[in-house]
Amino acid sequence: QNGGSHGGGHLVEDTSFRWQCVEQPIGKLLFQRFLEGTPGLAAAGALWAELEAYERCEDAERGGAAAALRGRFFTPGGAEHCGFLSAAAMAPPTGEAPP
Repeated sequence: QNGGSHGGGHLVEDTSFRWQCVEQPIGKLLFQRFLEGTPGLAAAGALWAELEAYERCEDAERGGAAAALRGRFFTPGGAEHCGFLSAAAMAPPTGEAPP
């Protein structure tokens, strides 16, 4: 039974974004290439790549990496400002003043 069985013996395919574009390597690669090649979405692809790099960096490097991310993607006028992000995503972390 490909895809697994969920109750009653019916096959259920996971069609969520997370499964198709994050957890599946080929889906992730194809979606990232789509972002990179689509005007207006290239910054989203770059943000995704930088967030993954941030998750892999050492704890001592995270403060500087986070500041660089905020300046590049989250600050209006930044090199690759992602204006499509919600106000909550753009808000400075708790305890920090806006730039």
